[in-house]
Amino acid sequence: MANSLQIHLISGNPHLRSLLTWHLQQQTYRVFQSTGVSQAKAKLSQDSPNLVILDTELADGDALGLCRWIQEHSSSLLIMLSALAEEADIVSGLQAGADDYLRKPFGMQEFLARIDALTRRQRSSSPRRCSTTAIWRLT
Repeated sequence: MANSLQIHLISGNPHLRSLLTWHLQQQTYRVFQSTGVSQAKAKLSQDSPNLVILDTELADGDALGLCRWIQEHSSSLLIMLSALAEEADIVSGLQAGADDYLRKPFGMQEFLARIDALTRRQRSSSPRRCSTTAIWRLT
């Protein structure tokens, strides 16, 4: 059965893009690629994938700024990939809007498992946000 998950992979590293794309396509994910901020914004303005994988190694800009932009303009889930492994770097990525942060180098099984875990709810149910409001009177 084909997987309908659409992934937008953003990385300035051609070798990493190629490797990740190959592994993602083996899982039957549909993968779109960008090399930097301007290309990613143009593509994301036209389409909203299920998941964005954002490598901090970009061809033309700031990954944290792009992460914030994606958070503001898209409902896509986001995994940030980075060689920066200090706690402050991870916290910055998560606060910028990443749903998960994966330190490089990483194992491919862990990478694919994180994608599966992050997208599990999205696949099993429609909107994650509640459409009704409940008001409780506390006295």
